[in-house]
Amino acid sequence: MSSAIEDICELLDSYNGRDKVVRLACYAFKLYGCVHNDKAWQAAGSRLSGARLILRLFDDIPMIRHTYTYGLGRHESSTIAALLGVLANTVDQAFLPVEKACWLHEVGILKLKPDTAYVLETFSTALWAASLYISLLQTGRSIRQLWWSRDCLQTSSEDGGADARRNLDVRLVLQAITAGKLCLDITHAVSCLPEGWLWGEKIGATKVAAIATTSSVIGIAMYFARKRLLK
Repeated sequence: MSSAIEDICELLDSYNGRDKVVRLACYAFKLYGCVHNDKAWQAAGSRLSGARLILRLFDDIPMIRHTYTYGLGRHESSTIAALLGVLANTVDQAFLPVEKACWLHEVGILKLKPDTAYVLETFSTALWAASLYISLLQTGRSIRQLWWSRDCLQTSSEDGGADARRNLDVRLVLQAITAGKLCLDITHAVSCLPEGWLWGEKIGATKVAAIATTSSVIGIAMYFARKRLLK
């Protein structure tokens, strides 16, 4: 029991870990509210979502540092991997000020015409979806490289490199689950786009909340799985 409590405390002590927990609570509240048609639970979920947004308002400097450190991705194994990394950083870097502008307009500090605010909000959501899609491409490349490493290990080692192969198998499973989670997140993000953009606004609020809740549960489960399996 003490080990489980320590793991939970470690999760909550980090910014990303606490964000995972708040995200799960946010969409679980929204899902309950949608299923039972309870506006109070939906409002509570929206408040938690707003709390996550407030914290993201201060992510610019860490993101700039990450983008600067990554540079042009010269440390990557291939040009395609480097290009995907640079593109991912560019999209994420652009998302933060756009989201900030949307928030400033929402609270009344930034005065925008309705059409401009609509375009800005749509652009913010599109950047979110684009970031997730790039992450999915990166995960797909990672899975491909792991399969290649696994095959090479099995061919070159007399006993098939049992321990190393087991480690690769674990990483493959975790990456496959990550890809599934990203597909859920992309479905969620695109559903928040205006009607006419792929399946934008075609998925009901209850299904969107269920998709986001499932993704959140997977995210926390993956955190503990990596902690236990990748030592």
